[in-house]
Amino acid sequence: MQVTMPAISYQNKIKISIILGAFLLVCESIGCGLELPSPPPNLFYKFNVLEVGRGPAHLITVDLNLDGSADLVSANAKNNTLSILLGKGDGTFRQAMTFQVGPEPTTVATGDVNRDGIPDLLTNARGGGQFMVLLGYGNGSFRKLPGVRTGRVPLAIMPADFNNDGNLDVAVTLTFAKMEIFLGSGNGTFKKGETYLTGSRSLSGVAEDFESDGNIDIALAASSSNSSSVRLFKGNGDGTFSKPKQIARDLIPLTLIKMDMNNNGLQDLIFAAGQGDNIYMLFSRGDGTFEKEIAFSGGGGPIALTAGHFNSDGRIDIAVANSRSSNFSLVIRKANGFFHYPTRDYVVDGGTPLAITSGDYNNDNMTDIAVASNAKNIIEIYLQQTL
Repeated sequence: MQVTMPAISYQNKIKISIILGAFLLVCESIGCGLELPSPPPNLFYKFNVLEVGRGPAHLITVDLNLDGSADLVSANAKNNTLSILLGKGDGTFRQAMTFQVGPEPTTVATGDVNRDGIPDLLTNARGGGQFMVLLGYGNGSFRKLPGVRTGRVPLAIMPADFNNDGNLDVAVTLTFAKMEIFLGSGNGTFKKGETYLTGSRSLSGVAEDFESDGNIDIALAASSSNSSSVRLFKGNGDGTFSKPKQIARDLIPLTLIKMDMNNNGLQDLIFAAGQGDNIYMLFSRGDGTFEKEIAFSGGGGPIALTAGHFNSDGRIDIAVANSRSSNFSLVIRKANGFFHYPTRDYVVDGGTPLAITSGDYNNDNMTDIAVASNAKNIIEIYLQQTL
């Protein structure tokens, strides 16, 4: 049986730190020998700062030009652009290339839309009621296709093959508690499929075969003032989905990612919550059900997540961008499966980090971190160091 410990909100973390700090000073003066728990070692150092478009809201890491080095893509909501930064493989990047897209892009995803083996890009246009497809040429440049019309205010974009025909399809959530399915033709065009009620607005979601039946399912972080949960739509394998199941109720999930956290071959769920500044992890059972959520603490206003090997112990760790405390927190996994507290926090100089991603940016076989400042229109690159 796995016992979970309650997570600590950011406000309470500050109070506890003040109280324990004062107590430690008293102990030091009288020689009681008590020591506070320390954060993990300083595993990262800021290496580079990159300029991107205005209001970076989402980041992804992908090798766009197939040269073996990780590249970055930023969706910039305030000037309606994508910034493409091609990595040189040493932690530096070429000057950003700018691609004009639809109004207010807040998310970007990648997949092979036209089945040519080259990564393509998909992004939403919140202000334009559409999503955009940019077909990659394999050298870091793209051809923008006409926008695909959606319902009002598209939010999350999840590309996957939902009808098992080998073509990439797209699921799009809308601000008015709906999800639309678009079935791909394999050449960059799409046919409108079914529309589903999500119960709440969904800013984030992932596509994965959570039931191990060969069909792709969808998990959404759905939250509103009166209803919130992770909603799991079971895929039928023909582009349609069953009525969703609700898990992790009333925790106000904001951002959702997937990762095999316990190395059992199953994709688990991790989400940042609006309740208590906490992060939650759900272990998959491989049959569409999940273990009870495990809570742990991030920083103030956790808004974006990435997962990877952030030290040398072989366990998957979490990094979370905190919009209110203007930093990102490194949450290191311990041998017993729980997470180290306190976290190691890194101040984002530009402030207001809304996006974070990870990859090996200097080809040293260690996972690095990129975090975007929405206020200063920059990406900060943090390289992992060997201690």
